[in-house]
Amino acid sequence: MSLLYRVKCPFCGKVEDLPDSGPCRKCRNPIQLPGDGIIHIYRSHEALGVGYRMYLFLNGIHLGYLGFGESIRIPVQYGHYSVVMRYPEKGLRRPTGIPFEFDITPDNRVICLKAYTRPGYMTNTTYLEQSSLEQMPPL
Repeated sequence: MSLLYRVKCPFCGKVEDLPDSGPCRKCRNPIQLPGDGIIHIYRSHEALGVGYRMYLFLNGIHLGYLGFGESIRIPVQYGHYSVVMRYPEKGLRRPTGIPFEFDITPDNRVICLKAYTRPGYMTNTTYLEQSSLEQMPPL
């Protein structure tokens, strides 16, 4: 994946990946990227090779999907955040995600998270764990 930032347009609500601040592709209103911190999320490959896309929620706001081996960056302001990733509801019973909560501060500006499911037969609970920047795959 290229060096894109995932943002949600404050005017029309469209979620898109942008290389930098600029106009929204749908409504053409300007989108300004916050420059305080970055949340870097990587979805690892599944043990059984299940290829479902996963919903991504940041503080309860849906920010699109994340597929196998994809990596995204979300620019954020300083504050407290909760990230949840889970499978779509169709096809799997009771899809769940374990929330991961953290703070973006001047001392802690970049958070790297890996999303995975525990190996097992048809498990559908998604876990997030913090990792270092060196452990993340290159963008």
